[in-house]
Amino acid sequence: MNIIIAILGVIVASVSSYSLLTGENVTLPYMQILLGVMLLLLGFSQLKANRIGLAIFLFFAAAFSLFININILFR
Repeated sequence: MNIIIAILGVIVASVSSYSLLTGENVTLPYMQILLGVMLLLLGFSQLKANRIGLAIFLFFAAAFSLFININILFR
């Protein structure tokens, strides 16, 4: 699970660097969706480590990020 989280982090960092360098904002919703998936996976790893409070916070943040950005994509 940690490897997947690290890979998602590298992908998000590279997409955000590309967006910053080129000035294109088309990739921002996709980057935010990847961040939401990463937060969801972090929530599962925190739940596995019995850190319930942090896991719930990460689940809410992931749900909010995914909901907003999926609505932006399908608008």
